[in-house]
Amino acid sequence: MLPMPPKRTADILSNHAILSNRSAEESNWRFFFRYLYRHKWSYGLGVLMLLATNWLAVSIPRYIGIAIDLLQESLAQNQAQFNSNIVLIMGLALAMMGARTLSRMLFFNPGRAIEKELKDDAFSRLTYLQRDFYSSHPTGTLISIVNNDINGIRALAGVVMLQVFNISFALSFTPYKMWQLSPQLTLYCMVPVVLTFMVSSRAIGKMRRMVKVRMEELQALSTRSVELLSGIDVIKSNHIQPWAREEFAEDNEVLLQRSVQLARIRTLVLPILGYTDRLIKVLILAVGGGYVIQSGLSLGELVAFLAYATLLAMPFFSMAMIWSAFQSGFLSISSLRRILDQEIPAKDLQHLPEAERQQLFSSGVRVTNLSFTYPGQTEPVLKNISFEIRPGQTVGILGQVGSGKSTLVNCLNRHLDIEPGRIFIDQHDITQLSRRDLRSAVRTITQEPFLFSDSVLNNIRFSAGDQESQPIDDVLYQSDMRDEVQQFPERENTLVGEKGILLSGGQKQRLSLARAMYTPSKLMILDNVLSAVDNETERFLLEQIFEAMQSQSTLIVSHRASVLERVDYILVLEQGEIVARGTHQELLQTSPLYRQTWQLQQEGDDQLASTPDNGEQSQ
Repeated sequence: MLPMPPKRTADILSNHAILSNRSAEESNWRFFFRYLYRHKWSYGLGVLMLLATNWLAVSIPRYIGIAIDLLQESLAQNQAQFNSNIVLIMGLALAMMGARTLSRMLFFNPGRAIEKELKDDAFSRLTYLQRDFYSSHPTGTLISIVNNDINGIRALAGVVMLQVFNISFALSFTPYKMWQLSPQLTLYCMVPVVLTFMVSSRAIGKMRRMVKVRMEELQALSTRSVELLSGIDVIKSNHIQPWAREEFAEDNEVLLQRSVQLARIRTLVLPILGYTDRLIKVLILAVGGGYVIQSGLSLGELVAFLAYATLLAMPFFSMAMIWSAFQSGFLSISSLRRILDQEIPAKDLQHLPEAERQQLFSSGVRVTNLSFTYPGQTEPVLKNISFEIRPGQTVGILGQVGSGKSTLVNCLNRHLDIEPGRIFIDQHDITQLSRRDLRSAVRTITQEPFLFSDSVLNNIRFSAGDQESQPIDDVLYQSDMRDEVQQFPERENTLVGEKGILLSGGQKQRLSLARAMYTPSKLMILDNVLSAVDNETERFLLEQIFEAMQSQSTLIVSHRASVLERVDYILVLEQGEIVARGTHQELLQTSPLYRQTWQLQQEGDDQLASTPDNGEQSQ
């Protein structure tokens, strides 16, 4: 199904914690702790379960040693005590299994929940960010951050947090129990552990740096994938599939080589850590065996010491891997904060009361001396634009390609940021309104509409909520789509494909026009929405726009004068300036540019109408 309509979505997101702007100077630790704190009870119980697990783990070797010592004595005399020890060992083992299972559930479940919360928060933030952010952050990079980098944070919140407490308890209880049995043998066991940790720590530092580079390379591969798939039609039409494969393979090869380098380091470090356990056991048998011979230790105590040595080696074995995951997790946090630390203007979070919002556009839109220059450029695209649109009016804007029409539209709907005091809706400066409030009154349909990978019906109903303004069949007729939709396999329930790939350009534009007719607004801006339809269809759609459009006012932007013949008045735009204004008939008399444009288009339409098609020529 399509996303929730914007009004209902905003109501939910406005209550979401992510929409409060956080300081970019906040440390990664504080950022991470905010999410951990939401699950404090689960983590707290998990810590208690880990405490119980480690206490039970260090208790079992003691009773195993006692049982072995009982075997050396008269078993017949100690049978009852031996059996009691065996039952106790089994009971402790079962209890340890239960506590360990619960501890993992209590740590891993919050890790998954934090992953979901971060994804929700990141997507919520992305829905509020504007064009300047997306122009500097490719879509593929953002997808990689939300879907790939966040896995490191999930591991940090789950397995790393668990192992931090697990290792802390293990390195507290186990050495203490070993020291009780033999302080000297305990010191011998520390030597290989320390040496191994020193060797592995250097490899871990190198892995951390490589993980950061690999993360950036994965983002680059995602960006390249999105670019190539978005342009798949161009690739196929120009027969450049080999080039596309080479481009993808090049980035993929870089990622492969980095992954292989990481794998090589892991295959070097992990065996070293694994051999530490064996080396400790050899030392215990060599040194501890002498103690047994000299009666400094019993055989049962030596077996217990071997068990403790295994418990001691496991935390050190895990420590290297956990340290690597810890570093990766904080790199992932830094990557994700590229999204979450983006500031949302405070005005976009402060909305008008519902009653006042419903009254927006009661006196219309007023543009006063509007000029606009794109960042990095010196020449303004718009120069001293002034006009009004009052409720009930239909206004047209005519201009050739590059005259500033789309820039003006994007200023009106605040896709572009303008200086205050230039555009007003009623008495409100639009720079002081939240975008949600502004777009509740002003909606824009462009010549390149975006269609979701959903049904025809849901694409038309998008943003309408639960209210049906008019029957869907009527809207399909008004947009000249009814006959074609009837031919679709599942009619209005037919999926249109990603970005409407299964539809032609004209069908996409007409479907977006159907969406505009189905969900009216105070001011509807139609930006060249008829550029991909033929003349006959254009005439029919214009009739429907003027007769059936339910919006209070309509702004029609076009480079075709014939589209604007019936509007109340027309603004003629040239090189970013309004060079003429008036009705169609007035402009034919007063504006050479408008008159020339209209005459050229009329001649072109007449010539097209008089040219026989191939069938007529063959008769």
